Amino acid sequence: MTYMEQTGTLSEQLGVALKQVMLEQHMGQDELAKAVDVSRRTMNRILNGDVTVTYDRLTRIATALHTRLSTIIQRAEALASKEGEAK
Repeated sequence: MTYMEQTGTLSEQLGVALKQVMLEQHMGQDELAKAVDVSRRTMNRILNGDVTVTYDRLTRIATALHTRLSTIIQRAEALASKEGEAK
């Protein structure tokens, strides 16, 4: 699955949005996990949409990515919108 593909759940869409920003920031999963102070496994679960992310953690991720939280949310919403149009 590429990062531009549409996904099913909101958590998955958020994960895709985060991966897009990571690519733009040239930040790997290990680096992001360390910056947010979570395990690599936890970060992997967040990026794959396997867990629901708290506001606090999402804010820490956005800060580590040097990106506004609103930008990440907008990307996830755009993916959700595209998903809805495809149905």
